[in-house]
Amino acid sequence: MSAAAPIETRIASIFKNEDGIVFIRMKDCGKVDEFDVTDANLVLKHLSEGKPMLKLLDTRANWHMDKMAKVRAKNQDSIATTKARAVVVSNKIKLTLFAFLKSFSKKKYPQQFFTDENEAVAWLKTLI
Repeated sequence: MSAAAPIETRIASIFKNEDGIVFIRMKDCGKVDEFDVTDANLVLKHLSEGKPMLKLLDTRANWHMDKMAKVRAKNQDSIATTKARAVVVSNKIKLTLFAFLKSFSKKKYPQQFFTDENEAVAWLKTLI
């Protein structure tokens, strides 16, 4: 399977690589609203072909979610669409904070935080 060209939304560039990992690279888009979340999830649904996916979410751009977007993202986050998720953050402080907060989370799929995209991809590849 060869990687397809990225699908561009207002908030992210989304594509599936040759290993089947879906990359979601957030853009410097400012506020993300509930409709942006739905738009991105429709792209993910298309790329998933009805199967749970390995996802790499690159959050290093300048953006933030409003309250309704957070609710929609939480409601649409599903084990049906996610096999595992690697989240790339911008620095070690965020890495430590998110790792700590993860300890209180009840995710139904594996999730890890990284500051290096190559390390995130390597971790996801162990789950293929």
